[in-house]
Amino acid sequence: MIVPTIFATLVCLATWTKSVAATLSITADHYSFGGVNFPQLQFFTPQHRDDTIREIVKSGARVIRLFIRPDENHPDVERTLGEFDKSLLDQLDDTLAAIHHLSKGQIKVIIVPHDAHALRGSNGVPCDAYCKKLDGAFLDFYSSDEFRSLYKTRLEVFFKHYPSKNFDGRSWNELSEIILGVDLQNQPFSGIWPIPSGESWLCDIANHLKFTVGLDNANIAVISGGICGAQKVGGIQNFPDSAFDCKAIDVIGIHGYFSKEHDATAGTPWANLFIPGNTLTARAKDKEGKGKLLLVEEWEYVHNDDFGLFYKKEAIFDQGNALNWRGIPWLYSHISTLNEGKTARVHPLRPEYTAWTALKGVLKRSFTARSNFNWSKYLPPPVTIVAPTADEAAEQHLRSILIGAGAEWKLRRRNLSQLTTVPLNPYILEQSDCTFGCEGHLCDAADGCAPDLICKNSVCQRNEESQPGQIGDRCNSKAVCQSHLRCVKGECQACEARRTRQPEEKRKRTIAHEVPLEAPERMRKAVQPNDPNGSCYTDALPALFVLQEQSIASASPMLPVCLPPAHHPNPCHSAIHCSADQYCFWGSCVTCTASDSCLGAPCRSNNKCKTGYCNDHGRCDYAGQKKKPFGPGGARGQRNTRIAGVPKGHERGPAKVRDEAMRINIPEEKVAQTGMPVATG
Repeated sequence: MIVPTIFATLVCLATWTKSVAATLSITADHYSFGGVNFPQLQFFTPQHRDDTIREIVKSGARVIRLFIRPDENHPDVERTLGEFDKSLLDQLDDTLAAIHHLSKGQIKVIIVPHDAHALRGSNGVPCDAYCKKLDGAFLDFYSSDEFRSLYKTRLEVFFKHYPSKNFDGRSWNELSEIILGVDLQNQPFSGIWPIPSGESWLCDIANHLKFTVGLDNANIAVISGGICGAQKVGGIQNFPDSAFDCKAIDVIGIHGYFSKEHDATAGTPWANLFIPGNTLTARAKDKEGKGKLLLVEEWEYVHNDDFGLFYKKEAIFDQGNALNWRGIPWLYSHISTLNEGKTARVHPLRPEYTAWTALKGVLKRSFTARSNFNWSKYLPPPVTIVAPTADEAAEQHLRSILIGAGAEWKLRRRNLSQLTTVPLNPYILEQSDCTFGCEGHLCDAADGCAPDLICKNSVCQRNEESQPGQIGDRCNSKAVCQSHLRCVKGECQACEARRTRQPEEKRKRTIAHEVPLEAPERMRKAVQPNDPNGSCYTDALPALFVLQEQSIASASPMLPVCLPPAHHPNPCHSAIHCSADQYCFWGSCVTCTASDSCLGAPCRSNNKCKTGYCNDHGRCDYAGQKKKPFGPGGARGQRNTRIAGVPKGHERGPAKVRDEAMRINIPEEKVAQTGMPVATG
């Protein structure tokens, strides 16, 4: 489909309108990061392994997640329960050393000591020794004391008893310079929700790793590992109460897989899941030193036949971009040397044929992205390794002569980005139905969306019926229009984004001896979507004449350009009409301050929260989200719910009106003796 003119013109807004501080952007001075999953990295030849690591280092990744599990060509380390193959651990140890050396200490790893898919022989992971002993009853792995004991032995062998061949014989539980954290398991209850039995396994294994194995002594994190597999935006599959209430779990690992849709980008669900201060992020932050860190441990490209493979780079960039904007660290799943096709795989050594360029783009941005969470305990701030200048080299050479020291490289700490606007996606196809500002796209202000949409919680959304100040609504001095619309003759007027200046046409080159054509063929360079260097038509009189001619040629009326977003705040009737970091005050959306009881603030009752209600965790939640009761006692508060067609008082209990057939037992009558003398007093 031809790109609509309105979206082609929107690309220039960032260069024309006045810079506005972004709502919901992260301002804390903590580093976020990005990384990758690479399950088979330790099985490559040393040369191929090192080449792959070098490419990952150049991308700006800070973490690589490694698996100890079998595949079709390699057995599990624990071939027989209780018996371990040291040579396979040596392979992984060699990989740890290579990563540490080639990245100069800038990349750490997360180790997955077991994959729950091996208990079922699913997801391409062969059935292992635990699987064979379980014989299909895989949930017994979590409920049975015998299997818990066997698994704890596995963890102790890996992290406590194995002497590292590359790190002076030290145990892995001491290698905090290379190991960021250890998963309990990869997706312990994958695909199962709610958890039917064995949920106590999570905290039991976490305590074993942290205190018995000794990860706590070296500041190596214990990670939940994506507890129930694929996360839904409105669910709690990866962060049940059992994970939040377990003090031994340091990091909540979240796994989610989202595709590009017609009304949302692939990154929109991530932006909605991690609104700063909502139930999840506020509960994780909690009190200083007592909360949890959040990590999107797995996300990937999910193919959608409605769009096709050409949109793979766009979908990858959108997801990483949304997580960077929200300040949530992430790891892509997964990197591979196999062909990509419609799968989630990305090949890092063949960038000209793969989606690696898009993934590399968001990895570089994650290198200096900000986070509301402090990861410095497990991952120090990134530094850039630079060669010494000529003067510094001469000084070092003189020092080496005098004291025998070698040449030194400088380590320069990278500055955090001052990100106040959402980066534009450079991989959106020019032929897309939408290239900028459509429903579901990320935004940082009103001019980041099409004029008929509203930018709320960093996402372009359709106006709800109750949203005041829309195009066509009545307006006056008290009932104002939305921030980008004008009130003309008592009505909120439609507007259009400032149009992009089309490139000048150029004559096609001709060979000197050729006879020139009567009408020389012309060619023009197409406008690239989301080009931040695109120029816009100004309000100068010549430009207005050009725009008028364009409108006449296209038979469409020339609308006024939308107002800049700082013109006035959006109108509202309640907090639901504002973004999550605003509240409704005398009909206008007002940005919360530190002293306001807004999203994420501690609370005891609903009337204390300016942005919505007080949730079950004692935090002010966003009014736009439905209160979802869950967990023990989750149905409380619903006892007064009326049932349509049932008289009041007959909804439940003995008087409940039933719609199913019931068996009624009527006792049979028996012959009673009569004619007896009447008792006298």
